[in-house]
Amino acid sequence: MSRRGDRRQRARWVEGLRAGIGIAHLVASRGSTGRVAVFGRVLGARQLVQAALLARAASPEAHVLGAAVDATHGVSMVPLIALDRQTRGFAARQLVVAVVLTALEVGLVGTGRRRPRRR
Repeated sequence: MSRRGDRRQRARWVEGLRAGIGIAHLVASRGSTGRVAVFGRVLGARQLVQAALLARAASPEAHVLGAAVDATHGVSMVPLIALDRQTRGFAARQLVVAVVLTALEVGLVGTGRRRPRRR
C-alpha cells in the first residue's frame, strides 16, 4: 500500500472513531435531562458533523483544522473541571477525548517537514 493510501486508511479509522464517540454521546444522553445531557447531545452532534466533514475533505489542512477544534474543546473543559462540580466528571472525560483526538489528527498530518525520498 502506498504512503498516501496508508494515510487515507488511518484517516478513515480516526474519523470512524470520532463518529463512534459522537454516537456514544447521543445514545448516553438519550432520555436524560440537565446540563450534562445537553452537553452530550451538542458534543455528539459536533463529533458526527466533524467526522463527516473531515472524511469528505480528506486533506492535511482539514486535519490540522480538526486538531485545532479538538484542542480548543479540550482547553474549554479546564474551567468546567475546576469550577463546576456537576459537570466535572463529564468535562474531565471530554478533556481526555480531546487530547486523544488532537494527537490522532496531528499524527495524520505529521510535522510538516518533508521526508527524504527513498531510492
